[in-house]
Amino acid sequence: MTRQPQEATLHADTRLSLLRFPYTHLEAFAPDRRWPSEPGALIVWKLERADAQTSELRFVMDRPASVPLAVVLPPAEEIERVVPLIEELPALRPRIVLPTHRLATADRLRYLLAQMPPNMPRALLEHLRHRSLLPTPRVREEVGRILELSPTTRSISALSRRMYTSRRTLGRVFSSAGLPAPSHWLQFGRLMHVVVQIQNSGDTAIHRIALRAAYPDGFTMSNQMKRLLGVRPSDVRVWLGWEWVVESWIRGELERGGIDRERYRLN
Repeated sequence: MTRQPQEATLHADTRLSLLRFPYTHLEAFAPDRRWPSEPGALIVWKLERADAQTSELRFVMDRPASVPLAVVLPPAEEIERVVPLIEELPALRPRIVLPTHRLATADRLRYLLAQMPPNMPRALLEHLRHRSLLPTPRVREEVGRILELSPTTRSISALSRRMYTSRRTLGRVFSSAGLPAPSHWLQFGRLMHVVVQIQNSGDTAIHRIALRAAYPDGFTMSNQMKRLLGVRPSDVRVWLGWEWVVESWIRGELERGGIDRERYRLN
């Protein structure tokens, strides 16, 4: 079967584009369109002129938490035109920043969407902070530590020892904040590392990835992923990115009562 030619880069007259499954091309995406219902989408925003893109800025800033952002900068000689937009980038939390539209191909963006952040615990912590799920410095500190230790820690008992605290004390921190139990945070951190490994593993068998992550087998890992995150390994191989998986976990914890609905009114 002959592969259909994909769009090489962003269209010259398109400032907002969407990349989604099957990740073969970029489609124009106007601010009056509804966000896609399927997971794994990436919004791509090309900066051209700050005075003409105010409405786009608001639209991108208000995007769903499950949709990461790629920002494409103009040529160096035109950068002054977009300085006010560049100043807003920290608030926009872009996952990807490209220096020129020539690099904004579907293949390149697909590759970058699947990549693990340089510091996965920090990226997860920032996402949770943006979602207002880290209400106090103590909670932020404990969640950050759990996420850092999660790739090499299998049980809550081992986690407590490594954090120099007791399971009961650690549990009280989260229960008083209306947040999931420490064991859920630990398994969440472990599984999020697995998610990005799956997306970058090519055709590597799931059971091999499970063994690398210290699970007894792929079946056990898949069941725990479905139970805690609401997705299967086959899902995260199809739909790329990790933000939508975090949002799936948050929805699951809300349904299970792990997150206090009254305290955290999440959209």
